[in-house]
Amino acid sequence: MANIFLDLTILPYRSLSKKGFRNLMIVVCTIFFSIGVFFWAIGAWPVFGFLGLDVLLLYYAFKINYKDGEIFENLKILNSKLIVTRFFPSGKYQTWNLQPYWTKVEILNKSPNDQKLVLISKEKVVMLGSFLNLSDKKKLKEKINKALGNLKYNNGNQS
Repeated sequence: MANIFLDLTILPYRSLSKKGFRNLMIVVCTIFFSIGVFFWAIGAWPVFGFLGLDVLLLYYAFKINYKDGEIFENLKILNSKLIVTRFFPSGKYQTWNLQPYWTKVEILNKSPNDQKLVLISKEKVVMLGSFLNLSDKKKLKEKINKALGNLKYNNGNQS
């Protein structure tokens, strides 16, 4: 039977909930409609249309952002496998199988604003949590290293 040393799902952080988004759109629509009516009343009726277009573009931008936020990753460390699965908003997914005994977890610093958390196992390199901030990447690195250490310790004691 395979022991599970780590099983976690990594999700992007969303600061605005769907309810918050709805409330924001209600406020924006109310303000823009009021401004639009004022401009219509003074004879600058094209402004009303452009304000409506602004509302539609704002709505569309948020919807794209929420759709991109549906990506998530699952990481499992078992006795003899480390499995990373990335799920995309389209419903497709991608899976990598790594050898946990050879796996190293590193944060690569390409620039001050571009740090990548990677799993390196023999010839395979898998980027993990690209949507996380640096602090969360460091915490995730610690969790993975702890689980890999537990795996190696437990398998060393079973010999």
